[in-house]
Amino acid sequence: MSEQTFLCNQCGNQTPLVRKFDNLPDNLEHHYAECQSCGYRSTIFYTNPEIKALMYEQKKTAFFTKNKERLTNEIKKLVDELRDKVEAEEGKNAETK
Repeated sequence: MSEQTFLCNQCGNQTPLVRKFDNLPDNLEHHYAECQSCGYRSTIFYTNPEIKALMYEQKKTAFFTKNKERLTNEIKKLVDELRDKVEAEEGKNAETK
């Protein structure tokens, strides 16, 4: 199996895809890939206990069913909302520094 790589958004180099995560306040997790060339962290997604529970339920649900599709759409919506919220808060914190 070949090693997966990703294109770094910061330096433009191809680097091995190694998924990592950090625990954040309020039971949040930041999942990211870190560039081996420049150290930039490319966000994959943020998650919380509610999203993790839905992902677990989705994993146990049969493929090609309405329930799987509903869970997938709900997870995507919640992940997008959480990312917007976290990144908006980071932006506010950067402005006050």
